[in-house]
Amino acid sequence: MTVQQQPQAFLKSNPGQEPVLVEGLFRADPGRVFRAFTEPDEVRCWFVPKSGALVSAEIDLQVGGRWCFVIEKTAEKQIHFEGEYLAIEAPNRLEFSWRHVQEYADGTREATDTSRVSVTFTEVGKATEVKLRHEAIKTEDARRGVGGGWNGCFGRLADLVAPRNG
Repeated sequence: MTVQQQPQAFLKSNPGQEPVLVEGLFRADPGRVFRAFTEPDEVRCWFVPKSGALVSAEIDLQVGGRWCFVIEKTAEKQIHFEGEYLAIEAPNRLEFSWRHVQEYADGTREATDTSRVSVTFTEVGKATEVKLRHEAIKTEDARRGVGGGWNGCFGRLADLVAPRNG
């Protein structure tokens, strides 16, 4: 039996509000949940809010290191998220910059202004509380989209890190 999350289960800020706040309690230790955020094969499994997986995930896990998560790639264009790591304190804290980018076959590139994501991983008994703050998103519509995206991704993350029975 699958437990269905409420649509706003993880999103704690009002839709469109600055900053976007997302929180969840995950049935795994902080190291396990931190790895889900920082290992490409793990990220590919949950970093899309609905079914499917990322096309690719590249991570250079060091301060100043870059990351790039490709969500769509065709002959005409590539859509991805990218940024660089600003702080890494495994397995308790992660901070990174964030841009949504569309690159076209002719070499043109459209990117959002850079925003910032801060994530903390706190042990609570046999679980991990994850608090994510995504700030400096310029428009209300973009904040609504980002909030909905993180909310859906956290649902998939919960499935990924949950202990398997049997």
